[in-house]
Amino acid sequence: MNPAERIPLFDEWGHLIWTDRDEFRDHVIPQNMEADWDHAENLFAFVVQLYKDGFMEEAGSGADRLLELSEHAEEALLLKALILIRQEKTVEAATLLQECIQRYPERGVAYTYLARIQLAHSEKEKAIASLCEGLNREPNQESALRSLIRWLDDREKLKDLLRGWSQMEGAWWPCLELGKILLAESHVSEAMDQFKKAFAFVQTYRNDEGLPSWEEEVAAMTISACLRKFNRHEELIGFCEQYWSPAYFTPFHGMDYAQVLLETGQKEQAFSVLHQMLEYVDEQYFKMVQLKIDQFKQQTAHS
Repeated sequence: MNPAERIPLFDEWGHLIWTDRDEFRDHVIPQNMEADWDHAENLFAFVVQLYKDGFMEEAGSGADRLLELSEHAEEALLLKALILIRQEKTVEAATLLQECIQRYPERGVAYTYLARIQLAHSEKEKAIASLCEGLNREPNQESALRSLIRWLDDREKLKDLLRGWSQMEGAWWPCLELGKILLAESHVSEAMDQFKKAFAFVQTYRNDEGLPSWEEEVAAMTISACLRKFNRHEELIGFCEQYWSPAYFTPFHGMDYAQVLLETGQKEQAFSVLHQMLEYVDEQYFKMVQLKIDQFKQQTAHS
């Protein structure tokens, strides 16, 4: 079986099995569609997987059913629009997105998807305007922010927009993106202010046990990677001394911290950070952290 033509499935005991695309299309999809036809939550998850696996026709049929079940809820409209975009049916997709905007005027994702269509039609100014409209409503849209940064050539206008969004209630992604731009321009103090503002907000997402949220992990990884990229060791250490926690699901932020500690001669602290992480890091990353500890031991043994 050609690996490109295989679809991963799990049996009733959770074991991974593989089937070819034709088998999946002819037997698995109809069975799952029938089982979930009246259950919107399950059907939504299945249609999303069909979209990811490239079964556009079948995904479109499922999305149509979701529109019926949900009476054109935002999630169903957006999913159907994505499928149509993937099928290059941009006129139909744009119509659905306009409906979504009219039904849910306070929401912003439909504007972001509409911008993709506009850019594909070489309507760059319209696309930028759509991104801004969406971000005015939901400023924490990562993909919209990244697209705007790529498409908007006027850096000063971009920074003004990001500053505006960073002042909105609950906004933190604009602070991160603005901080990255400012750091690249060597405005270190202002960049750190933005990073700390973003991080202080995402810490409010911690659960009842005080464990970090995924948003906090993303912010932590983004900030430490950016500071390392520009060799801002002092700022990274200071940031981590204030905010770092070993209780992250992923190891990347802590490994940045440990690496900079080692590079600045703080060997014991570097090893301490890595060893603390082993208690909390997800099992899939355990070997990665242990390998980093072994590498540090080799490096320090020859120094």
